[in-house]
Amino acid sequence: MSAPSRKRAVIGLIFVIIGTLFLLDNFGYDIDVPYYLFSWPAVFVVLGGINLLSGNRRSALIFFGLATIFYLHYYDVINLRDVWPIILIIIGLSFILRRKSGPRSVEESSEDFFDEVAIFGGTERKYVSQNFQGGKITCIFGGSEIDLRGSKAQDGAAIEIFCMFGGVELMLPDDWKVHMDATAIFGGFSDSRKTITENPSATVHIKGFTMFGGCEVKN
Repeated sequence: MSAPSRKRAVIGLIFVIIGTLFLLDNFGYDIDVPYYLFSWPAVFVVLGGINLLSGNRRSALIFFGLATIFYLHYYDVINLRDVWPIILIIIGLSFILRRKSGPRSVEESSEDFFDEVAIFGGTERKYVSQNFQGGKITCIFGGSEIDLRGSKAQDGAAIEIFCMFGGVELMLPDDWKVHMDATAIFGGFSDSRKTITENPSATVHIKGFTMFGGCEVKN
C-alpha cells in the first residue's frame, strides 16, 4: 500500500472508531473510555492531526488550540465563557495577518499520482509530473487548489473527487481534453478554461461526487 493510501486508510479508521464510540454511547452502552479520549475536544485533536498530516499547519494549530481550551475548561482551569471571545479575535487576526503576509509558497511535487485530503482546512499543491497518472481529492468543509499546468498526462488518466461543503480548483494545461463523469447535489463540476487546444495531448477523466460544493477547471 502506497503512503497516500495508508494515510487515507488511517484517517478513515480514526473516524470509524470515533463514530462507533459515539453511536454506542447514544444507544446507552456504558463505554469505559476516559474523557480525554472520548469527547468533542478529542475530535478537535483528531482534526488537528489530520490537517497536520495534510500539510495544513495553520488549521492544525487552530484545532489543537481549541482542543486545549476545551480540556482546560473541563478540568476547571479556565472558564470557557470568559475566553471564547478571545478565541474569535485570535482566529480573525490570523486571517487578517495571513492576507497581509504576501504570496504564499506553493509546495511543488513531481509525483505521478497524488492523494490530497482537506478536512476543515485547505491544501494548495503544484505538480510537475512528466508521466501524470491521476489522483484523488477529498474535501470535507475544506478546499483544494491543484496546479497541474506543468505536468504531462498519460492518456486516460483519472482524477477522483469527493467533496462535501467545500470546493476544488484544478488548473490544467490547454492541451488536455477533459471528460467529466460526476454527480453533483447542490453543486457542480465545470470546465472554465478560456483556451483549449484543438489537438489534445491526452484525455483526462474527472470523476466524483460533490454535495454543497463543486469543482472548477481553470487554466
